Amino acid sequence: MLCPTCSSPNIQKLDLFWKALPAESPLRGKYAPPAEVASQALIALVATLAGIGVMVSGAVLLGLLVAVGGMVFGAVNHAGVERYRGELADWAAAKLCLACEGLF
Repeated sequence: MLCPTCSSPNIQKLDLFWKALPAESPLRGKYAPPAEVASQALIALVATLAGIGVMVSGAVLLGLLVAVGGMVFGAVNHAGVERYRGELADWAAAKLCLACEGLF
């Protein structure tokens, strides 16, 4: 395999290159994997169930607002986690040209 930019055969998988770097290397920050997004599904579930509980107790509008807020929070958080997983897969599949430092 050759680099599409400079035609160098000096290619390495990005994740293996990053893992082999020493801890004090400034390149660890440059080629680091994407920042992890924590799943907060439990918070969304608790908020939704709390909203349903408030609706059942009599404050329908407030309960509906809390339940919908919990579901929206869960959907936004899930989208962020899925985006992170996609970026991590792209990072793990990327290759680095050691001659021109091009990523592909």
